[in-house]
Amino acid sequence: MDNPISPAGTQSVERDKLVHMLYEAVVDNSLWPEMVSELIEHIEYKKATQSTDREYLTGLSEHFERAFQLSECIVNLQEQNATLGGVLNSLSLGVMLYDHADKLVYANTFASQHNLSHQPLKHLREKALPAEKRTPEKEGTNTELSSLVANDDVYRNGVAVIPAEQIKHMTLPKNIGTLVLYSPNKSDEVINYVKRQYYLTQSESQFLKTFYQLRNLKLAANERELTYESARTYLKRIFLKTNTSDQASLISLIDTNPLSLIEINQDNADFQSEIRKILTLEDGRQLEYFSLGPENGHVAFHFDALTGVAIDLLGNPSTYVQLLEELNLRIVTPCRPGTFRSSFKAFERLTDWNEDLVALCEHLGVGKVSLLSQAFGSCSALAFAAGRPEFVKQAILCAPYYPNFEPGNWRVMDLFYIIANVIGKRAPKLLEVVIPFLMRSVMQNPKKYLDRHIAKSYCPADIDVLSSPILQSRIPAMLGERTALGTQGLVQENYLNTHGWDFDLSAIRCPVKLLQGAKDNLSSPDATKELAELIPTAQLTLFDTLGQYLLFSEWPWILELCAGITPKDIEQKNPLKATG
Repeated sequence: MDNPISPAGTQSVERDKLVHMLYEAVVDNSLWPEMVSELIEHIEYKKATQSTDREYLTGLSEHFERAFQLSECIVNLQEQNATLGGVLNSLSLGVMLYDHADKLVYANTFASQHNLSHQPLKHLREKALPAEKRTPEKEGTNTELSSLVANDDVYRNGVAVIPAEQIKHMTLPKNIGTLVLYSPNKSDEVINYVKRQYYLTQSESQFLKTFYQLRNLKLAANERELTYESARTYLKRIFLKTNTSDQASLISLIDTNPLSLIEINQDNADFQSEIRKILTLEDGRQLEYFSLGPENGHVAFHFDALTGVAIDLLGNPSTYVQLLEELNLRIVTPCRPGTFRSSFKAFERLTDWNEDLVALCEHLGVGKVSLLSQAFGSCSALAFAAGRPEFVKQAILCAPYYPNFEPGNWRVMDLFYIIANVIGKRAPKLLEVVIPFLMRSVMQNPKKYLDRHIAKSYCPADIDVLSSPILQSRIPAMLGERTALGTQGLVQENYLNTHGWDFDLSAIRCPVKLLQGAKDNLSSPDATKELAELIPTAQLTLFDTLGQYLLFSEWPWILELCAGITPKDIEQKNPLKATG
């Protein structure tokens, strides 16, 4: 094997090049998988040729540890910043900071969305003044503190312009001269929340809304076309349900409700609660699964790859609803142990998960399911198809991963291939260190990682997928959900995908359709050909213009396959997407 770092030269030159690469990875965390792989290969070469000594390896190890510590410090700071930014951006409260020259330094999302960040500070100072004190000629020299409600339509719900030196218990940077807060009226959302929390009827909540706006029982009764006594009856029932005793405490319940400070997407929250399900297994563990589609429809288990956004039931459920209804198809995504809200359990083999999947089949009341997988998800799909064939009707594997295949040059392969097939095979213990760090880093720098994917891809269709702004937001969101219980499950999943193949592929009895892009740089087409030869029921279709992410763009007709529509019928509808 050739030395991948330096075919010739002294040890010091070789070490300097490696050290330089290490500290490049500190600046750009997306380089770590390749850096670790280069280091492993270099050390293996040195050991094989006996051309190094312990002191040399110890020096490299020390540099590696130091560089990794520096990278972790950077990611920790990024996470802290992201946490603080996330909190500020989730508020339904505009927050802006200005320097002593009245130049905008920071504006949170809410302030930007309401166009306050585009307003000169002198205008905001004017708007914060009572109407009678405003004069168009003012030059913005007034620093009077006021949080009084302004009469202007945009600012009628309150703007406060506060000099930094007047703020107690808040340490602002010395360059900050002014804090501006904008608080809109959130009473409608708060009243809807109160309605749900205290089980108010529709008519009670409508009356409460009118009463809160008018702050007068007689006026509220007239507005709702009620008698005064009927209005008093409504109010008494609301007092009883909300555990308040008078009008002032009821109004205060709304005014001081913490929900008034938070942007709530109740529709999405309700939709997610319908999709995310928990099954308690016999040993007390929880198995989370996502479910979308008709309750009585044919069930397809979906095994996704590490990012979990190929069929994004959590992020974009409305995208799939109509087609699933038409196909009478129900997509169910089981969450592996230790990921999302599924309890962790140590497994030694991929087939160890099969009994949990059988329990899920029994819970759903289905005898046979279809299997749909993307990339690394094929490992779990094949393990279930081989280990419990009586539960599987068919398997549709998109860009399947086969660990026994070795490409000629791993450096041209995808980031996740490098993690699984280079680091995972040659130094599996490093997965416990590398994967948690990389997942955190990807969540903080999704664009940087996607840009590296794009730079390595030679498939226009894949580049289109990877360039999607939706993908840039959904990948960190889904990785955050996937690692909500920690990264132990993710580490185990990666390890088993490479080392856990304990099943006989020839035991698979159901039809298996392998859908492979010819321009895939993660799941090699040659690897998929080898895999197809080992599965007696396999049918391989190669798509010349597609790559690794074919499920992202071709999901409509792939879901038709899951529903049992034949490849011939699909070919008649769209010859370019033939699967026969």
